[in-house]
Amino acid sequence: MKRPDIEHEGIVTEITESHIGVRILQQSACAGCHAASLCSTAEQKEKIIEVERFDTPVQIGEKVIVALAAKSGYKALWLTAILPLILIVLSLAVTTMCRAGELVTGLCALLIPVIYYTILYRYRNRLKQQFTFFLKKTSVS
Repeated sequence: MKRPDIEHEGIVTEITESHIGVRILQQSACAGCHAASLCSTAEQKEKIIEVERFDTPVQIGEKVIVALAAKSGYKALWLTAILPLILIVLSLAVTTMCRAGELVTGLCALLIPVIYYTILYRYRNRLKQQFTFFLKKTSVS
């Protein structure tokens, strides 16, 4: 059974020969709540997603849906959240078993994600190739 795609509605903001820029509004789960304006945890971020330009006829200002395969979404979740958490827990376990002091244990737990995200940042262009977004036309009702 095919997993559903991860989709966000957006507006085309830029069209080049190779890419289409789509602005999406990323919302936290509680952004739709009636009390969101009073709550400090509700956040909304605007992001520009670059989508490879294929034969999808679009115009600037048009509403589209930016989609990412669910498998790629899970891979992104693994790389950005789960793996760093595992590395932090492992560093805490190893430094504790080696009877390192609390300062060393704490510094290792802080240093591990810094090193990990620096490596991830260095390979961002290679990772970009593995996450392919595609456009879908919105259904006009």
